[in-house]
Amino acid sequence: MPVVRQGRPPDGGWGWMVIAGAFLTLFVLAVFSLGYSILFSEFLMSHGASSATIAWIFNLHVFLWNAVGVFTGPLTKEMGFRKVSMIATFLASISLFFLVFADSIWYLLVFYALAGLFGGLGAKPCYLLLTLYFDRKRGRANAFLMSGVCSAQFVGPLLIRYLLAEYSLKGATLIISGIVFNSLVGTALYQPVEWHLKKDEEEDSLKDELTGDKELGEADPDAGVTDEMRSREALRRKKFGESLSRRPSEMSMLSLAVSNIDLSSIPPSSRRASFSLETTDGEDAGGFLTATARVVRTVVADFKVLKSLRALIIVMGGVFTVSAYLNFLMMAPFAIQHLGYSLSEAAWCMSMAAIANFAARLVTSGLSDQAWFNIRYAYMSGAIIISFTTAVFGFLQDLTHIQVAMAVWGCGVGINISLIVLLMPHFMGAEKTPAVFGVHSLFLSFSLITIGPIFGLVRDWSKSYTVTMLVMGITAGLSVLLWCLMPAAIAHDKRIEEEQGRKEQEEAERKV
Repeated sequence: MPVVRQGRPPDGGWGWMVIAGAFLTLFVLAVFSLGYSILFSEFLMSHGASSATIAWIFNLHVFLWNAVGVFTGPLTKEMGFRKVSMIATFLASISLFFLVFADSIWYLLVFYALAGLFGGLGAKPCYLLLTLYFDRKRGRANAFLMSGVCSAQFVGPLLIRYLLAEYSLKGATLIISGIVFNSLVGTALYQPVEWHLKKDEEEDSLKDELTGDKELGEADPDAGVTDEMRSREALRRKKFGESLSRRPSEMSMLSLAVSNIDLSSIPPSSRRASFSLETTDGEDAGGFLTATARVVRTVVADFKVLKSLRALIIVMGGVFTVSAYLNFLMMAPFAIQHLGYSLSEAAWCMSMAAIANFAARLVTSGLSDQAWFNIRYAYMSGAIIISFTTAVFGFLQDLTHIQVAMAVWGCGVGINISLIVLLMPHFMGAEKTPAVFGVHSLFLSFSLITIGPIFGLVRDWSKSYTVTMLVMGITAGLSVLLWCLMPAAIAHDKRIEEEQGRKEQEEAERKV
């Protein structure tokens, strides 16, 4: 039987060590992933690769990186975060090692795709750990976590350009595979969160106060239980997913008393800190096949979250912005070189965007903890900046103007992308975050092998980076239009939940 451990996230302590490990993991994995255009630029051009082919290789890599996200929650539940991340990052390092021997476009496509598959499986648990270990300080922890990707985006192009100049493509790839191997140090810090959960002192105090009523409850289970209390208990069980099949006479006096607490009188920081974690005993593992079946069932069940319009907007909004952002990141170095600038100048432009991205993520994530911060407006403003600067980029010719545009674009990316992980628990609740995260990753992955190659085809057909960047900007703008509908989606989901709550309350009352 599953064992449910209850408590509050530690919001610090060993959680900061976990975030430090996640920082290192994301940093080294992002170096090779975001450095694709710099690392393989000369190789691809020397082999006559078209823009569509270049886009296919990158988008297949990112497709597998994100597609594996739908299995992250179920796999970490079965095996634990540390084991999943260590195995995945080790295999990512091995995949990169085999790229040392790349001699054709197809060879590059296969092993770079495998590096994406294992790299994604190693990186995705970092974001789920953030939600498990932090609640009130989640914004600050997210700022530190996101800085790992930004640091890689800044250091990566310059480091790769230096390695290429000193050791050629083979030597640079070999060194990068060794750097990725060091992510094992970071993943080793992922201790199970149940080791560090804090007890809910309010709940324990309430249990102590009600201990004296034990004899009364045993003598008459319905003593002191009113119809109003039963109704509120039914609603409480609906909210926390507990079974309604038991008769009210079987409900504990503690549960009924908790249902009558005025939650509005409890500070928000106390209410949202409630946390439960479900793990599985070794006796229930049932071997590899049973565990695999559980993973598949969980993945299928996660898709039910799309019944919520809020979840659909979060997923599809992220798909449009991230698709445009990643493909712009992939294509920008080629566009800059097409204007006659060197690979080193292109690398510096990418690093400038990374600096702005880094600063924006730190500021945005830090401010997100403030009560006055509107996460929806901030997320939309980031998408607007991405859309505008991407569309304008194709019309620029002067290097200084390009650098300014890249810096502004980096700010937009930092604001928008840093809030994706925070949007999920904010609008959907912590308990639905793994499901939304997995579905978002899967949808994003499929968009990258459909929308991504289209950008490459547009470039090949039009022979113009200006047209391609304009299409990317419009794609990012679709996210803004979707998020304008979020208030209506919240109202719709609330009506549906209230209607279901009334039906289940009536059903519970009929059983009474």
